[in-house]
Amino acid sequence: MKANEFIGMKVLDKEANEIGKVAEIAVVFKKCLVEKIFVSIGSALSKKYLVIVEDNIAEVGDYLQLKIDKTGLKKQVKVDKIDDFLGNAIRYKDFIGKTVLSKNGMDVGKITDMMIDPKGCLIHNIVVTTGGTLNKKHIIISDEDIDALGDYLILKLNQKQVEERIN
Repeated sequence: MKANEFIGMKVLDKEANEIGKVAEIAVVFKKCLVEKIFVSIGSALSKKYLVIVEDNIAEVGDYLQLKIDKTGLKKQVKVDKIDDFLGNAIRYKDFIGKTVLSKNGMDVGKITDMMIDPKGCLIHNIVVTTGGTLNKKHIIISDEDIDALGDYLILKLNQKQVEERIN
């Protein structure tokens, strides 16, 4: 599933009550993990974020279904600001748009999405878009292709290897 399709998905508790929507995911790339899922709950004036981890997830389909009932929801961690509860992870929205460079410093493109397994809390691949408006192409990279991640994402691949993977 694409991460941008997961963000915004409605979330149901164990008793099939809608409790909110997926607002953000916190990702740890060195471990290929979706570490936390943040669900927005409450109204616009009193918005909080419910913190969900892998053990809380029952199923993921058209909806994110939790193993937690109303009583359990009251005990779950709730935060006012996502950034205060990220730990070593980074927000999905901060990862999207990063410039990707080949190992010899050539601009490959920008990160446009991730392929994730929300139930297993895994990141399978990262989608990088390259080319201009009329000739956009994509390259799929895995964690094994990543050399460094900071302000930029640097690949272990050289320019020729990148070009061979573009589809």
